[in-house]
Formats: sequence, C-alpha cells, structure tokens
Amino acid sequence: MKIRDRLLLAAERQFAEQGALEATLAQIRDAAGASVGALYHHFPDKADLYRQVWANALVDYQQHFWAAVGDSADAREGITAGVREHLRWVAENQYRAKVLTSARPPGVRESDSNREFLRNVARWWRTHAGYGAVRDLSFDLVYALWLGPAQEYSRQWLGGDMLAAPTDVADDLADAAWLALRAA
Repeated sequence: MKIRDRLLLAAERQFAEQGALEATLAQIRDAAGASVGALYHHFPDKADLYRQVWANALVDYQQHFWAAVGDSADAREGITAGVREHLRWVAENQYRAKVLTSARPPGVRESDSNREFLRNVARWWRTHAGYGAVRDLSFDLVYALWLGPAQEYSRQWLGGDMLAAPTDVADDLADAAWLALRAA
C-alpha cells in the first residue's frame, strides 16, 4: 500500500476515534508508519488531510448508494434499496461513517463527484415522480424523508446508544421511507 493511502487510512481511524480536533498529525503519522516529510509531501496541513479523508469517505458511500438505487427496477425498490445500502455501508464502514457524521469540511459539497451524484439521484427521483410513483417534493425534503431516520439511527448506533445493528433494522426503516415517499 502506498504511503498516501496508509496516511489516509490512519487519519480516517484517528478522526473517527478522537474527532478531527483531538487527533494529531503525529498520531496519524505514527499509525501510518510515515515520516514527517512524507506526511507534508501529501498533505500540507491537518485541515487538508481531514478534507481528503471526508471526501474519500463520501465518494465511497455515494458509489455504493448509487449502485443500489441506480440499478433498481422501480421506485419502491430504489427507495428501499437505498436505505438498506446506507445501513449496510454504515455497519461495514464504521470509521468512514463516523467521519461522515462529523462536520463537513469546506469544498466537499462543490466537488465534481458530489455534483454528479446529486444530479444522478435527482434525475432518478424526477423520473419516478414524473409518472406518479413517488411524491413530487423538493430534493431537500426527499433527502430528509428518504434517509433522515436511517442516518439518525446510524449516528446513535455509531455512538453506542443503539444496540441493534443497522442491518437488523434496515427492513423497517426501508419500509418507513417508502411509506413516507410514495405517491398517495
């Protein structure tokens, strides 16, 4: 594994376990087995490292989410598959999920990959709203109703406040999302 990748993985774990403010570059460098020079060669400062860790986690999440939704046969399958994939991804990628539940760094929202992801999901939604399968809502409201409960459950579980794994409640949360979003 390349040193840059080792630094990103070490930073992901440190940021997830300690938070972006408490994690230090020395801890990250030590965990990655990297020199000071190697760290600063790839990342000019901790803020840039955090931004790249956060962006990498987001891209990974979005690729998995879109694969589940984009390949769906109909609106119900897409909505429920999205919720299930969200919860599966959180359960299998706990460090990345903890990073994504932390403060979003500047510039990530404006990335090309994020804009493409949002365009794809919005187009998918408009297609199904266009023929009346789902409610014609603003995309912000769609997002909140679709993933809000799953995200809140995930946050609570990652924090140790929920005992059942996200995958254990996926069917119930997926069904709730469908009921909230389907057309009347």
